[in-house]
Amino acid sequence: MNTPSTRTDTIEVILVEADACHLCEDAKSALEAMAAEHRLQLRRVDLSSVEGRAIMRSTRAPMPPIVIIDGELLGWGRLSRGKLRRRLEQLEQRGSR
Repeated sequence: MNTPSTRTDTIEVILVEADACHLCEDAKSALEAMAAEHRLQLRRVDLSSVEGRAIMRSTRAPMPPIVIIDGELLGWGRLSRGKLRRRLEQLEQRGSR
């Protein structure tokens, strides 16, 4: 059951992904589906870019995809849709960062 969102701004989501990465494609699909229910601003970053490598180093994530929500690491590798949904709902209920 969806509850009304109290948050008025968008939730920034960064997806660090690599070429030929099936887990990255899966994460992208999940995030795009969640964007229909939540106010997401999805930014995709290539792992081979300077920014992508910097994110990988700073998060110490061992593999892509890397998902960061509102500046906090959600996880890497296979994306848990349940964990993603819970985090988005927490942010929306909080109303602000």
